[in-house]
Amino acid sequence: MSSHSAWQIGAISDPCLTWGAKRGDRIHSCKTCGIVLLTGEQLGFCCGPEGSKFHDIPPLPPLPPEFDIFLTDPRISHLSRILNLTLSFSSLETTQPFPQIDGPPGFMAIQGCVYHRVRPSHQNSA
Repeated sequence: MSSHSAWQIGAISDPCLTWGAKRGDRIHSCKTCGIVLLTGEQLGFCCGPEGSKFHDIPPLPPLPPEFDIFLTDPRISHLSRILNLTLSFSSLETTQPFPQIDGPPGFMAIQGCVYHRVRPSHQNSA
């Protein structure tokens, strides 16, 4: 087993990170898949050197049409935080079972410690 780290941290030449900065007459993007790269990301970051890893992972299915409304929104970066918070709530679990307490619709009670599930180790995990 190799003793060097799998991740290397390189210096960022410009603290103002941008997507797809123009470099000469070309947009900073992957030559294999065409994805726009962030400042500091090297060519091959996504697909491997010279695209060598491109076919290792099957392509994702198309996004549902319901996503179109926000994918074309110029505020997608800002709005993605809301989406992330919504989805992260779905991975919350507790160390104790949810108590059965009657309440109005949408009412929820919890007990015990609350945590984000990383691995399904709790008896109530999916």
